Amino acid sequence: MIRSALMVACGVALAAPAVAYAQDDVPPTTTFTPPPMQYPFVAISPSKSTAGEDVLVSVGCAKDDFGEVKSMVLDRIGTFEVTSEDPVILGTVAHISDKAKPGFYAVKATCKTTTVTINLEVAPVKTPAPTLPPAPSAKPTKATPPKAVPAAGRRQVSKIPVGAPQTGGGFA
Repeated sequence: MIRSALMVACGVALAAPAVAYAQDDVPPTTTFTPPPMQYPFVAISPSKSTAGEDVLVSVGCAKDDFGEVKSMVLDRIGTFEVTSEDPVILGTVAHISDKAKPGFYAVKATCKTTTVTINLEVAPVKTPAPTLPPAPSAKPTKATPPKAVPAAGRRQVSKIPVGAPQTGGGFA
């Protein structure tokens, strides 16, 4: 009996890898199921902008339950329209105040009795680097005055040679 129990245990141990190997032949699934969406929600795109820019505000909320969107940094918020039916998503364009200082600002959306919040980052406005004149290619040199032209009637040499020029040697 011990011998038969041992044979069964060995048989099970040897069969388990074969079963696991057989499962590798199953093709992987190609569909992706996204995780369930947290509802209600508020989203800003882009989430990092500069003062004076427009952003897209999206709110996931049933149209009848939608209340309002507020933020101290948004000076104009457009009229919300349904941009998706399932799930219902409302969207509009909002303008960041031209006077907004860099930092993080809360954007709150009310859906029935629930308020959801997201942060909008206002980044500093990038100032263009000052343009400098091109650097000189070489170090400036001191200007040399032109050579003086001898006055008429004056000689350039102190001794005037006489006779044929001496070239040295002769016939060798």
